[in-house]
Amino acid sequence: MAYERLSEFTAPARAAPDLWRIGAVLGLMFVVVMMLQQLVFILLAALGGQDAVRAVFEAEGTSPGQTLAALFSHGLFAVALAIALRAVHWRGFLSLFGAGAHAAGDFFRVIYWLVPLYVAAIAVLPTEYDIIRNEAMATNRWMLYLPLALAAVAVQAGTEEVFFRGYLTQQIAAGTRAGNWAWMAVPAILFALLHWTASAGDNAIWFVLWAFAFGLAAADLTARAGNLGPALALHIVNNAVALLGVAVPGPVAGLALYHTPFGADAGLIPGLMPVEFALLFVAWLAARVAIRG
Repeated sequence: MAYERLSEFTAPARAAPDLWRIGAVLGLMFVVVMMLQQLVFILLAALGGQDAVRAVFEAEGTSPGQTLAALFSHGLFAVALAIALRAVHWRGFLSLFGAGAHAAGDFFRVIYWLVPLYVAAIAVLPTEYDIIRNEAMATNRWMLYLPLALAAVAVQAGTEEVFFRGYLTQQIAAGTRAGNWAWMAVPAILFALLHWTASAGDNAIWFVLWAFAFGLAAADLTARAGNLGPALALHIVNNAVALLGVAVPGPVAGLALYHTPFGADAGLIPGLMPVEFALLFVAWLAARVAIRG
């Protein structure tokens, strides 16, 4: 009964439920993304030369502009998904969100609960280290960047949600027998593997396990609500805190107000993970209460 709205959410996928179509979508997305990236490169080179291309897309760049570019670049995958969805399944991009009015309402209800929760967690939870101010982000500069930074986080997190909890969940649920939990497990596993970071060394497994738990929580919220709103809210709030508040130094930490004094491969990461899992669990419960009300 908890997932009675899952059938409503997956209804658009049942017109073309064949699982082979997922592979076709992935292949077409790859081609479209390559084409879009080349188009972006050409436009940047035409407007600002090769220096502009390197400044925006340098692999290890950590400036605010490079971080914005990295986050907004996920939008290319969203565009590719929209094109592939129309070509392979003959349906529109908005069908990935569930009922529009319900999705928007659930999104803002969950945001209303989660923002105070994360703010309280940052203020109350003790830390074993002193955070470091990001020298590239004075407070007034951070505030000026904030609207654009939030939009970039929304694009990045939203793209992941429409693919993993939107497209994959819908297609796997529609293409497998009733009661099969592959619609929850498979996207969560793939989402977790996407978060494998070689630079994290032995800590990479912790980030993968956390991402798997997040994937399960987001799938649960999606199935309970019958739309993508709650999972979108959870993902955006979580990533906004992690990327714009206190970030681990790295390629996408340029917009953060503060940095941790250690990298992703630090030995104290495993000791911090129980708190991260606990916060995710509480956020998941809060989101469930929000959509129940």
